[in-house]
Amino acid sequence: MDWTAPLSAIAGALAGIVATFVVDRDRWKRAQRADAETVLREAFVTYLSHLARATESMRFAAEAAYDTPEDRRRAVRAAFSESGLFEQRFSLTMLAPPRVVELGVEAFRTVRTLRDLLADGAHITDGTFQTAQHTYYKAVQATASAMRQELGIPELPFDPLAPSHDTRAQRHP
Repeated sequence: MDWTAPLSAIAGALAGIVATFVVDRDRWKRAQRADAETVLREAFVTYLSHLARATESMRFAAEAAYDTPEDRRRAVRAAFSESGLFEQRFSLTMLAPPRVVELGVEAFRTVRTLRDLLADGAHITDGTFQTAQHTYYKAVQATASAMRQELGIPELPFDPLAPSHDTRAQRHP
């Protein structure tokens, strides 16, 4: 009996199975990488959003009228706590590479500095607050740049976090 035809059929079937397995495995790996990048991108955007939310909420809280300095302090600290920034910092720590975590935590610390200044009675026009806010902008810019680099997104040709020089923006913070 001639075994050439059945052996050729079996070899062809095995080759097809192996090729299908390799193609499916590559497709699965690409899908895994895409899913991981999506999760990381969402974590980055959420973290940056919470940095901004904390800062703006504290500024608004500090500008309100209070009966006592302690009421103002509590309001500013509550705005910081309620922003969700703590939780997002832990998320960033779990998902991001070390350089992004390092920069993200530094940005978090600058927000805490702003919190402490506002809670202690600083006004947003005070020189110490303005200096701390500039440090905050630089820290967020460095964090965002590292995030973009990690995601393979080109750097922006301008500073998106720089305060506007538009007089309307200064009148309506």
